[in-house]
Amino acid sequence: MTDAGTNTARHTRRKVVTDLVVTAVLLLPLVIMLWYGATDALQHKSATDWQANHETKRALRRSALLITGLPVAGAVCGWTVATLRDRPTGLPAARGALAGAVTLWASGIVLVLTAFHGLTGR
Repeated sequence: MTDAGTNTARHTRRKVVTDLVVTAVLLLPLVIMLWYGATDALQHKSATDWQANHETKRALRRSALLITGLPVAGAVCGWTVATLRDRPTGLPAARGALAGAVTLWASGIVLVLTAFHGLTGR
């Protein structure tokens, strides 16, 4: 027979793993797009236009920082709040990382829709 504490801990671990897997699945396409962008920039590097090369490098660096930074910031916020409330930190940190990944996708969708709206002139 299992007691309630063991059952609750198992359920919490399952939630943490599920949240982290969903976060990884959400971030995987973004990381792949960043990888292809970096590879394309490397293949089309100009021998004479150093300013364009520098801007491309800066844009790739900003993208990488955003892709990794938002989920990590969410995880840190979740961990901090749970620590301040004297609660276990695993689930809030995983939920924070998931919230960061969802925020990243939502802001990307809003930016794309705003760009298309600007192109159509409506």
